[in-house]
Amino acid sequence: MQNSKDQLIRVMTLGLVFGALLFILAAEVNHLKSSQESEEDDATIYIQEDGVTAVVINESSADSESGIITPKDEKKSENIQKPINKDDSKIQELPINFDHINLLITNMSLDERNQALTSLDLFTKIVESEANNRSALMAAANNQLNQHPNVKFMMDRSSENMLLEFYLNLLIDRKLPAEFPTDEQLIDFYESNKETRFTSPLRARIWQIFLSKSDEATEEEILELQQKAEEIVLKIKTGRNDFSNLAVSQSQHDVSRSRGGYMGVMEIEDLLPEIKEYILQSQIGQVSDPIETDSGLHIIKRGTILPEEVLSFEQAEDQVRQILINQTGLQLKNAIFDQARADYPQEISEEIIEEWWLAIKAAEVTP
Repeated sequence: MQNSKDQLIRVMTLGLVFGALLFILAAEVNHLKSSQESEEDDATIYIQEDGVTAVVINESSADSESGIITPKDEKKSENIQKPINKDDSKIQELPINFDHINLLITNMSLDERNQALTSLDLFTKIVESEANNRSALMAAANNQLNQHPNVKFMMDRSSENMLLEFYLNLLIDRKLPAEFPTDEQLIDFYESNKETRFTSPLRARIWQIFLSKSDEATEEEILELQQKAEEIVLKIKTGRNDFSNLAVSQSQHDVSRSRGGYMGVMEIEDLLPEIKEYILQSQIGQVSDPIETDSGLHIIKRGTILPEEVLSFEQAEDQVRQILINQTGLQLKNAIFDQARADYPQEISEEIIEEWWLAIKAAEVTP
């Protein structure tokens, strides 16, 4: 419980920098939402034959109705469009007070807010943590650290990223119909992708001890490698040594070696032909003789073979819904960026980008 409270306090520290900005943006979001509730949805969402969601934003509403702030909307939306001017020196004049703590609590998640308002002890720790942070920030500002170009840039960048995130989430929420995805869309996507996304092929749990073979290995070196592999197999089969212990000490496959040779659950069709053949013919727990492939020698221990399994629609429904929401959200985000670049073009070219790259690269190598 104590660790949970300490973690919550650390999370609350982030509110010190962004609390006020969140409150302002939340107010603007609510205002913009309320002013747009009566507008018709201008995004058409459908599922293509391959099961991929597609989004079309109607051209007839490509200006203010699209949610992008166009020049003709600048006056009525100037509160959102104007960059937030910061007076960093004010940090030195803002000791902790009720308004600051109220904003901090207001912008917590529901669970965090409930915890803070249920426990006076936790609330006290949050306030004390904020007081410590505020004192340290005032000290940093008093030493002009907030005037350092890198610090100023990162502070501005954080604020811009938060504004962008609010803006994108607002538009995506507005353009995703409340009923999306419909039951029909869920079923269509599931049926179109059942074999590729919702079917688990034949798999097996596999352990191995791997001895690498160089491309330039001589016959003598290959013979020595085979003798070493046979000695390892003999130790395992006679019970003189455990497979996992020998894998840790002898295997040259770094990932599985640290796990006692365990390769995990692997799709049988993806295995090397020589290993696939052994897996299909062996018994559970059986250890192979050295199996030679182009890359080296493998000593394989077979675990459970897991049969092919197809998730039913009911089992996959939540996964399908999240896939469609994520997929459509990404397409909407790209459409928003395209519209924003059209309304507020950034004058860059490949030549300019290369020029910047060369200049920064040259500065990096200059003593």
